[in-house]
Amino acid sequence: MVSATKPRINYDSDERPQTANRSATRVVSGAFTQISQSQINQIKESFTMLDNDRDGNVSAADLEQMLTSLGQYPSSETISDMMARMPSPLQFAQYLTAMSAILCQFSSKDELVTAFSAFDDDDSGHADVQELRDALIEAGVNTADIDRCFKPYVKFSLGKERLLYRDLVEGLIV
Repeated sequence: MVSATKPRINYDSDERPQTANRSATRVVSGAFTQISQSQINQIKESFTMLDNDRDGNVSAADLEQMLTSLGQYPSSETISDMMARMPSPLQFAQYLTAMSAILCQFSSKDELVTAFSAFDDDDSGHADVQELRDALIEAGVNTADIDRCFKPYVKFSLGKERLLYRDLVEGLIV
């Protein structure tokens, strides 16, 4: 007797989906209804970049070509592992659903600005870089990553490095 239950991919897990027929793997979500048209357009653009042969499906070869163009040289095993974590075939609808679910987990502009404003003593839109750096390091963020992210948005004021956090948030979220 064949089971009517279809396996689902847990994107939060490091385990591969346990299914003999990957084409039966399906993720259902309405997350794409919670993102903006601009974000949907960006997801479509990224799918188009992934679908190198323009056949409407992202294949292992498409994924490898995209990663190679970004200066990454993944092994065949890495590509296979990445493909095993995705619905197959990976078409735009599945890609939109998966990417939307990921985007919905990120904070909104308002939430980010509110978080940064906790480090803005005079409501100027500038936060003390050292205070932020210390808090992020304590939270486990790598110093090099912090500096790389902040660098374009830092100015000196009254002998201190100040982060133009509203500009940073604008640069992060389109």
